Amino acid sequence: MSDLNQDLLADIHEINLSYLMLAQRLLRDDYATGMARLGFDEDVASLILELSPAQLVRLASSGSVICGFRMNDYELLSALTRDVLGGILQQAHSAILLAQQATRAPIGSQATQASQAAQPAGQAV
Repeated sequence: MSDLNQDLLADIHEINLSYLMLAQRLLRDDYATGMARLGFDEDVASLILELSPAQLVRLASSGSVICGFRMNDYELLSALTRDVLGGILQQAHSAILLAQQATRAPIGSQATQASQAAQPAGQAV
């Protein structure tokens, strides 16, 4: 394997381990707030919280980045990067936009599927 690939894998490992350690710290400090900040549901949050240091290192060693970029909505990302009232309300504006995004159920989620299953055939949700 080339030195470049080795360096990239080492960087991915470092990012993964840092992310997992941060996630555990956020969840330990304030479980509900940590879940919201990380975008985790209850199952994922409890699993991450229960990982031992050895399990964290093993998971971090995967060749893929395990954390995801949550702002893949162009309008949201664009709004967050605009200067709002000279920057005075930027943090509050960001928190509101991210909270709105976190409350939306993703397409194909269990809640969406359950509500669709409850509808009589031929009716839209």
